[in-house]
This record gives sequence, C-alpha cells and structure tokens, in this order.
Amino acid sequence: MMKNIKSGYLIVLLFFAAQQWVCAQQNVQSSILHPKGLLWKIEKQGMPVSYLFGTMHVSDSRVTKLPEIVDQVFLRADHFVMEVVMDQRGVDYLSEVSFFNNGQSLKKIMGSTEYEKLLKLSAKRIFIPEHRLNRMKPWAVLMLLMSPLEAQPEAGGLLDMVLYQKALHQKLNVSGLESVEEQISVFDSMSLADQLWLLSRSIDDIDLLDAQFPEMLNAYLNRDLAGLVNIQKAAMYDDSQIDDRFIHRLLTLRNIRMVERINVILQQRQTVFVAIGALHLPGKAGVLHLLEQQGYRVTRAY
Repeated sequence: MMKNIKSGYLIVLLFFAAQQWVCAQQNVQSSILHPKGLLWKIEKQGMPVSYLFGTMHVSDSRVTKLPEIVDQVFLRADHFVMEVVMDQRGVDYLSEVSFFNNGQSLKKIMGSTEYEKLLKLSAKRIFIPEHRLNRMKPWAVLMLLMSPLEAQPEAGGLLDMVLYQKALHQKLNVSGLESVEEQISVFDSMSLADQLWLLSRSIDDIDLLDAQFPEMLNAYLNRDLAGLVNIQKAAMYDDSQIDDRFIHRLLTLRNIRMVERINVILQQRQTVFVAIGALHLPGKAGVLHLLEQQGYRVTRAY
C-alpha cells in the first residue's frame, strides 16, 4: 500500500473510487445500453477508425495483460488518450489540495467516536501517520479507503499506467481528457458536510466494499458492463440526496466533458486509442451513447 501521499498512484485510486461509486449508485435498468464489451470501434464518415477501451484501475495480471485483439488495435494507433496524464505538477497539486491549510482537522470535524473508528481502519489499510491523516480532507481519506485491497498486487503497475508506458514506448501522441484540477474538483468542490457523510458511510460499509471487489473483477474479466452496474445495487443509499449530487458531478458531467474532448481529438484525423474507466461506457448517460448522439457509429469489437 502507499505510504506517502505525494504519489501519482493516488490519482489512480481516485479513478477506482469513481468506478466504485458509479457502480454503487447508478440507476440500474434491465435494458442498459451497451451492456457487454470492453473494446469498441468508433467510426464516422471521413475519419480513420478509432477505438475506445474500458479499463479497470488495478494491477492484477489478468487485467493488465491485454487480450490479443486489444494489443493489435493499440499497436496500430497514432494517438493514445487517457482520463488524465499525471505529471509532477499534477502530483504536487494533488498533494497540496488533499490537506487542510486553514488549521482545520479531521478530528475536530468528525468527532472523537468517528475519528477513532477511522484511525483503527487507517492502521489496517492506508498506513498514513496520524499527524498527516488528521490534516487530510475527508474526500481524500475517502478515496484512499475505497482503493481496492488486491490479494496479490502486481509489480507492473495498474492497467492505465501500463497503457501509458506502452504508449510512450511506441512514441504515440499522448493526451488526457481532463486536467488534474478538473478531476480533483469533483471531490474537492463537495461541501464539507457531504464529504463527511460519504466518509462515514464508507467507514461503516468498508467490509461490503471489500467483498464486492472480487465480484467487480470477475465481471470486468467477463467484459460484463451491465454486471458491473448491478453488482453494488444493494449498496445504494435511499435516505439522502448526497449521492445524487455526487454522482451527477462524478459521472454525468464528466462523461459529457469527455465526449466533447474525444470528439475534438477524433477530428484530427488520426487513429486514436482511448482508455477510460469501464463504468464510463454503458447506459444512456454513458460515453458510448453520447458518441452515438454525436453521429459516430459504435460497434463492439471485444
């Protein structure tokens, strides 16, 4: 596990946490659009064929070893696009914005009982010294708590980073769909009350989240997007609108922004390989359907 907050790895934890919350909170429908498939062909008259690949932000070798068809498509690409490209400036920004800078502390705002529960949980899974943990904003702690406890984390890195390194090795054009600031604002712009509510719920439900991870992994390996959406249906909270506000920022608004920027990149007339979290793909508000509404033909390739 990560022992230093100053790491680009945290941004990937944010990606995974996004998948966890999307999966838990989406309005599940039996006839979800684009229910199965990780690799999708994107076509429009007058443009080269491009591809959109759904990722899972883990290091399990069953995930990071690309299927042959995905690898072949990747090798033919001119341009690789991921959710966000994390450079040193982004790492520094993330480290800075994750902490209170106004004298506030978690212990003050959580209360002794909840804070003690957090300390016990932190000692088991995020290993951050208390003097640093106490200065972290609730959303940043939430993201760390919701990162997957992989049974055997692989040394090669998480799938998104594997693809990024592969793109650099092939000397592809590389770009991100979002800036670090844009992605972090999804969490940092929440009210403190909403952050605390989500953190408290996650502390209470951490065993459920851990138990769901193997199910999510199996659904991903089976290329089952609808299954991913359904796995955490039971985890939905119906006693608050906080989830709705959070998911609107986390999923709906980001999908719209991603599609706008994918569209601009595709118009550059290059063969593009786009890799984003798999839960951004399906559904009426998903990236695949939004691309169809922009006039693209979307076809499952794997």
